[in-house]
Amino acid sequence: MRASYKAYEDVATNCSGYEKSSGKSSFTDRVSDENSVSCLNCKHFDEDEHCVLDLYDKVAESRGISPHDTEM
Repeated sequence: MRASYKAYEDVATNCSGYEKSSGKSSFTDRVSDENSVSCLNCKHFDEDEHCVLDLYDKVAESRGISPHDTEM
């Protein structure tokens, strides 16, 4: 995992491109609540843990979230 659960939640909550995935992904089991907002359940987050819209770093930086926070 490239970032903490909290970082993924904070970024997704503040991301204009967030769209909840309609299906089950390889990350779905990592999200504690199926209704939570997280990069891990965003349809733009790929299997390599990258935002295909290239928004993660931009959102993290603008919100003061360490983009590569690995604290779990």
